[in-house]
Amino acid sequence: MRAFIAVDLNNETVKRNLEVLQQALESSGAHVKSVKPSNLHFTIRFLGEISEEESRNVINIMKDIDISSFRISFKGLGYFPDASRISVVWVGVDEGTNELTNLADKVEMRIRSLGFKPEKKFTPHLTICRVRNELNQNLIINASKPYINKLFGETVVDSIKLKKSTLATEGPIYNDIFTLHLGMKT
Repeated sequence: MRAFIAVDLNNETVKRNLEVLQQALESSGAHVKSVKPSNLHFTIRFLGEISEEESRNVINIMKDIDISSFRISFKGLGYFPDASRISVVWVGVDEGTNELTNLADKVEMRIRSLGFKPEKKFTPHLTICRVRNELNQNLIINASKPYINKLFGETVVDSIKLKKSTLATEGPIYNDIFTLHLGMKT
């Protein structure tokens, strides 16, 4: 199965606020494909193709992660790889960046113990659109200007998930394989 470890965006208000941004980008004339609101998530660690046995091993190491739930806020946006060659439009994290990075570091350390190759350093971001071609980059930049420093809302991160990704013509279909509920702050 094609798998990854993720934190889902479960706050409906934040999703609606992000949909407004997605609609602005889509109506700009640029060739973008928005991520479905139900698919919005932070990829904590992409695993690639893994076997059933590897998925059981990943679940076992996820169970050892001891971290409390935490709050994050969504603010501003950016582009990968950069504004001159946009392939992805993302929304940033303001409050909670350190906690989300700490979670990713803990996951990475445990994943490496299973023999997975190291990945590049985690950068907290929520992909909202993929750019279908590099034409009209300035349309994307102009449409996104009002959102550069916008606060889209906040949510509590209270779980991480092992997800299976099935590629389909209408876009990826994600299924939860395992959910780890994070401890509550006292």
